Amino acid sequence: MFLMNPQILFNFSLALVTAGVILLFKGLFILGFGSLAIAIGTSAFWLMSGFFGKFDYEPTDSKQEDDKDEEGKGVLKPF
Repeated sequence: MFLMNPQILFNFSLALVTAGVILLFKGLFILGFGSLAIAIGTSAFWLMSGFFGKFDYEPTDSKQEDDKDEEGKGVLKPF
């Protein structure tokens, strides 16, 4: 599956919205509305790309408990 960088998608949609508004103010309505339509589609794809892979099943028993020191106490990690 083809996934782009979400930051690129977000910046591209912001640029298209800005260009669409400027084109609408200049009187180029077809280009302005086309740019806004592409921006809406790009922003929807950007929103949905954040959800890919978030709902995959991960079994809880496969997590290893390697954060224990030799006395069995948990090791505190900063951030």
